[in-house]
Amino acid sequence: MSPFTDLRVKEYLDGTDLLNACTSNPGLELQRFSTFASNLGPQEEIKYTVLRRGSGYEERLYPSKNWLCTEQKGINGNEDQIQVFLRLFDYLGGENDQNRKLKMGIPASIEYKVRAEGKVYLACFFLEEKDQSDYPTPTNKDVFITRRPEMTVFTRKFGGYATTESTWMAEADSLRTLLKLAGENTQSDTMYWNAYNSPVKFWNRRNEVWLLKE
Repeated sequence: MSPFTDLRVKEYLDGTDLLNACTSNPGLELQRFSTFASNLGPQEEIKYTVLRRGSGYEERLYPSKNWLCTEQKGINGNEDQIQVFLRLFDYLGGENDQNRKLKMGIPASIEYKVRAEGKVYLACFFLEEKDQSDYPTPTNKDVFITRRPEMTVFTRKFGGYATTESTWMAEADSLRTLLKLAGENTQSDTMYWNAYNSPVKFWNRRNEVWLLKE
C-alpha cells in the first residue's frame, strides 16, 4: 500500500469515501468535492528542459519552484492517505489566509526519502506559475509551501494506475537497472513519484519516477 494511490480521488469521486466523510462535515466535503471537480480540466505542467535522450529514458533539468506540500511519515491506512491529500485540496479550495481558491498544477508528486528514523513521504502539488511568487499562506499547520531546488533527473513515462508503493518501487528499480547499463549513477535515498492525469482518464495515462542524478 502506498501513500500515493492516484490521490485516492477515483474512490472519492465514485462516492465511497465522499459518503463516509460527509457524515462529519457536509459543508466542508461539498467544498472539497467542488475543488476536486474544478481541477479535472486542463492543468499547468511544470516546465523542464530535456538535456539528453538515452535508450529508453530522458535526462531532464527542472528549475527551482515552489510546491504545496504536506508530510506523511510511514505507511498508514487508506483513510490516512486520503486525509493527507485532502489537506492540500483544502488549501486550494480556500483554506488559506486570503480565502483564495487556486488551481492545481501538475504533476502531483511524492518526494520519497529514506532517513535514519524510516521512510518519509512528502505529498506535493505543483503551484501554477501565476502563484509562484504570490501565494497565500496555509492556515493548516500541517500544510506548507516548500521550494524544491533545481535538479537534474532521469526518468521515463509509464502508464496505468500506479496505486501501490510496490508499483512505484518496481518502476524505480527497473529504471535504475537501465541507467546502470548506460553508466549513469543516481541518488539512493531520494526519489520522486509523479502522476499527471485525473483518475477519470482511463487510457494513455502518464506516470513518472524521477531519480536524481548523482
